[in-house]
Amino acid sequence: MSLTKKYRYPGVKPFETAEQDLFFGRDRDIEDLLDLIWLEKLVVLFGKSGYGKSSLLNAGILPRLDDVAPVVVRFGSYVEGQTLPPLETLRLKTDEALTDDAAAGFLATLSAPKSLWLQLKHKQNRRRRRFIFVFDQFEEFFSYPAVEQNAFKEQLAELLYTEIPQAVRNAAETLDATQQAFIAAPFDVKAVFAIRADRMSLLDSMKDRLPAILHKRYELRGLTADQARDAIQKPAGIAGERFDTPPFEYTETALTRILRELNTSAPGAGREATIEAFQLQILCEHLESAVREGRIGDRDGNGLPDVTEADLPEMSGLYENYYRRKLDELEKEIPDPAVRLAAQRVLEDGLLAEDSATGEGRRMSVDSRALIAQFGHLRLTDALLKALANTFLIRPELNTVGGVSYEISHDTLIAPIQKAKAVRKAEEARLESIRRQEEAEQKARDEAAKRLEAEGQRRRARMLAGAAVVGLALALVAMFWAFSEQQKAQQALSDRIEADRKREAAEAANRKNDFEKDLQLANGQLSGGGSCVDEVTFDRLQRAANEIEDNDIKTKIENLNRKIRENSAACPVIRME
Repeated sequence: MSLTKKYRYPGVKPFETAEQDLFFGRDRDIEDLLDLIWLEKLVVLFGKSGYGKSSLLNAGILPRLDDVAPVVVRFGSYVEGQTLPPLETLRLKTDEALTDDAAAGFLATLSAPKSLWLQLKHKQNRRRRRFIFVFDQFEEFFSYPAVEQNAFKEQLAELLYTEIPQAVRNAAETLDATQQAFIAAPFDVKAVFAIRADRMSLLDSMKDRLPAILHKRYELRGLTADQARDAIQKPAGIAGERFDTPPFEYTETALTRILRELNTSAPGAGREATIEAFQLQILCEHLESAVREGRIGDRDGNGLPDVTEADLPEMSGLYENYYRRKLDELEKEIPDPAVRLAAQRVLEDGLLAEDSATGEGRRMSVDSRALIAQFGHLRLTDALLKALANTFLIRPELNTVGGVSYEISHDTLIAPIQKAKAVRKAEEARLESIRRQEEAEQKARDEAAKRLEAEGQRRRARMLAGAAVVGLALALVAMFWAFSEQQKAQQALSDRIEADRKREAAEAANRKNDFEKDLQLANGQLSGGGSCVDEVTFDRLQRAANEIEDNDIKTKIENLNRKIRENSAACPVIRME
């Protein structure tokens, strides 16, 4: 199965501008936000993580910016020594998005200091006089040093609110009339900041240079039930060779359950449904995968696959299931036992930063070479990073040092990744504790054997010394006695070894008893129908299958796997090496 898919639903990644024809449910938000952008110099778009701010900008706003030259900027989280200052990133993005105009070449001769205003003046011509800067995921800006934040604010404020900077006026006094007219020709610049709702307070630090930054705000809320219906149904009905699946439909009962279970609004009369766009896209991408793989077919005879209520996964753990499912896809794509561990370590240790005091996680953008240096011992390669990017768990971006940086693709994945990391760390700690205990026990056995041997040597030396004094007869007696004592010592050692053997046998029996309990628990979880074995029980059974050499247990594992497959094709099975 290839990881490169052409889906109607983007899943974990935001909609792109080229996917505007698949972006449904936000028509009113697009109109209202556009109206605000046309009216105002500065607009702040805010909303909870997972509500689709990036998708709204990419597929809703950018395609409708007629006669306006957009510059889309995302800074990424600050990593010392790896990230450029925000102002430099803004300059690079501006040069990437806009070309210089030939008529502006004379500006290079001005003695005025380098500025963002002059850079944009280089891009201006008769047809291009309106510009808009779109700063996505702007909360990342506040991870940069204060001095870099201040430099950005000063330059952006000058660009937005100064017709001609005084330094440019002074330098332009020696220019001819045509050149002075070019400098005086006004341009219109706007800025849109997209930021998480829980980070809005950070914008207060910008008011010293951009006092109007909090005056005009647009809140992106969750999808209503009607909006969610459009976002679910309309993409599914679109035909075309660019998709790996035919058009398909949702039954009304399936739609009703989706809308009910994804509703995050508080219960109460008259409360409108609030549905998280990100969670909806993950669910729909999962269902489209099932259509693609032939697990959902035509049930009503109309020629189109039909998603029914029976096809819906457990939604309470949608993000956790998505994370595991994407790792499963990667493991199937690259059948190497080391792949999954390397991918998990990159996501959970390399690209996730955790606050030691609060436990809060955040994404980090890390150069691929640094990741390979850190996890190369796990056989991490560029090819594996690219394959992991194809799962959309991570996203690549060209960095400023001529390479590629990777980061976790969305904030909403942080919680399930942290949860998986905690489970992995607990298991690693348990195995390490067992290893240390076994080492300590072996060391104790070795030391006991050495003490016995030393004691035997001392006793033999004493007996030989006595034999020299009392004569041959006493020596013979002493030798007999020494032999008897040696036999006793050996018997004592044999007794200890036998006691160790019995203890190890008891431990093996306990492990087998634990396996029987987990097996009983797993069978109980499967008895409800459609359920999978929970992750903790599944991991313990997997370890038992690998660690316990017992044909009876292997037979029971095979029977359990048969039951798992009969219960749900989507459930993972126990692997026996």
